Amino acid sequence: MLHKYTTHSANKEHRDVPSGHDKHAVPKSYKLLSDSLQHLALDGDFEAANKSNAMHSRYTIPQVGLPSETAYDLLHNELTLDGNPHLNLASFVNTTTSETARKLILQNVDKNLADNDEYPQLIEITQRCISMLSQLWKADPETETLGCATTGSSEAIMLGGLAMKRQWEQRMKKAGKPTDKPNIIMSTAAQVALEKFARYFDVECRLVPVSHQSDHHLDPSKLWDFVDENTIGVYVILGTTYTGHLESVEEVGDVLTQIEEQNPNWSNKSIPIHVDGASGGFIVPFAFTQEQMSNYKLARWGFNHPRVVSINASGHKFGLTTPGLGWILWKDNEYLLPELRFKLTYLGGVEETFNLNFSRPGFQVVHQYFNLLNLGMKGYKELFDQSLFAARFFSLALMESEEFKGNIEIISSIHQRIDGNKATLKDCLKSPELFKPGVPLVAFKLSNQFHEKYPEIPQAMVSSLLRTKGWIVPNYPLPSSTDKSNKWEVLRVVFRTEMSLDLIQLFIHHVYQAIEKLITCYESVPDVLSSEERKDAIYKMLRILAAPESAENEEENTRRKKKNYRGTC
Repeated sequence: MLHKYTTHSANKEHRDVPSGHDKHAVPKSYKLLSDSLQHLALDGDFEAANKSNAMHSRYTIPQVGLPSETAYDLLHNELTLDGNPHLNLASFVNTTTSETARKLILQNVDKNLADNDEYPQLIEITQRCISMLSQLWKADPETETLGCATTGSSEAIMLGGLAMKRQWEQRMKKAGKPTDKPNIIMSTAAQVALEKFARYFDVECRLVPVSHQSDHHLDPSKLWDFVDENTIGVYVILGTTYTGHLESVEEVGDVLTQIEEQNPNWSNKSIPIHVDGASGGFIVPFAFTQEQMSNYKLARWGFNHPRVVSINASGHKFGLTTPGLGWILWKDNEYLLPELRFKLTYLGGVEETFNLNFSRPGFQVVHQYFNLLNLGMKGYKELFDQSLFAARFFSLALMESEEFKGNIEIISSIHQRIDGNKATLKDCLKSPELFKPGVPLVAFKLSNQFHEKYPEIPQAMVSSLLRTKGWIVPNYPLPSSTDKSNKWEVLRVVFRTEMSLDLIQLFIHHVYQAIEKLITCYESVPDVLSSEERKDAIYKMLRILAAPESAENEEENTRRKKKNYRGTC
């Protein structure tokens, strides 16, 4: 995220500093400081305090540094104001690390992944991870699969898109055709990183609108209106951030074949697919059987599909590492042209690289390899089975509990059986193979029945009230659609591996309490008010109830929260 320095921020900090030695003039904001700085302020020694500059401004470098323990206390105390990572149900990013893994991380925290010659064993471990991932993603053992570690799936997606663009340019130049108007196709359910690739690398981004009928992800039948000879590839998402659905590589490939057969004069044949497995790249190969994937028309989702040339995944999501690790693999050497690779000699050996970043920590790769060794196929499967059961348990509780009285509608499909029969809790526990595959998340909304009865209650208030209990649950609109379903807002809960059943039951109770609180407030507003007065009164009352911010900042806070929904991915 880009941050802009403004004199307003610094000046505001300066204005907070008392001009005298009055202990009662110490601003409330000083409660963020360490104990030693608290005493410094309260004892009235402002000359010493001003020398440290810690009280003047948090946005300038102090002339005289603080003792290490004092600086630690100051930061430690301030960071306690952050949300509890375990209660952050918005994030896909792993928030738990074993003590044994922490030991390995600390032992390797200073190693630079870019320095192959200095840390050859770190590079060897990276290669082992790539080999393991290539097997998970159905690569042909006879081919030379290539890959690299990245800072996350965003970088990996950029690299995958760039490789497809260069392949397309090569084909078009060979045919003597222009290369100035490339385009790439993805659904409107794509995460913002996919759109960033198009903007950063001068590729037209063609967004295929979704619909409620298509489960808010890519409808392959719509590709006819978007694909042409200048299409460098299609991003297919294995687990959308909005609803957790898996887009179908099989069906996209079939439609592309039909389109190419209708256009025999195109020089750009065999339009490739890049699979964005940021969330699903680890879950799918561990959690779902081949029969289960086949029954849901997802039999070939990886390198076993002829059009899939590259796949990415986030190690720091369901690979269960610390933040800052992604992976990208190419099916074969031919899909990463030599012109994109750089050979470096100035670190002591000859290294070949293809990254947007250079120097970066190597301990996440160590953590990934540790997880693969420690958990194995069985361990990963057990963890993901727990997460999927938790998501299905939560969905059924919202749908069937008498407490909610039909006030909730589930938009995600992780709780649905493939055969369409009614799911039971016993099915979830004993027969997980009967259920639709997907990412363990639940997207839900207040039902039409609820909105008809309580039209003035905004759904975002549920998210705000849950925040007062410590839960972080995003409320955001669905992606651009053909049926106006993008006007719906949903609440999304990601069930990471540390989410226990007792915590889920507590969360369900808090959701119920939030909705009941909103209904009680709504019904307390007198009917004698006019319709507009009543609507305005209810909305203002609920905003004050859920948001402790001062009234003058209410509009800005509301705007900021609405704007930032995509950042919760």
